[in-house]
Amino acid sequence: MKKIFFLILIGFSFFNSNAQVDRRIGTGQYKNGNQNKKVDLVETSVESLKEKLNLDGFQEAIVRNLVKDNQAKSKEIIEAVSYSDIEKKNLLTELGEKFNTEIKKILLPEQIEKYEKLISKNKR
Repeated sequence: MKKIFFLILIGFSFFNSNAQVDRRIGTGQYKNGNQNKKVDLVETSVESLKEKLNLDGFQEAIVRNLVKDNQAKSKEIIEAVSYSDIEKKNLLTELGEKFNTEIKKILLPEQIEKYEKLISKNKR
């Protein structure tokens, strides 16, 4: 009887001590804080262009609208089932060229130079 009692006591203490160990130690260092954040591509694009081209408030508002429209049209083209991949690529290229033309209309000459340099960097 003493042996059974002793085994139960040892088993209970083993399970009790095992339950007190925090197995989460170190997991906090691997958490990525950006996983739940949604990135607004329109805002990041506008902020990037604003910074690189020194846009004023009026230009920024127009660029924001152009980027929103361009993103919506791009999404429609990509999700369209009726177009082949080649047609989608051509339509997206055409849309990009139209977007660049519209942006250049509102930029000053020195801003156009900077914008063309940005475009050439992105193409590489």
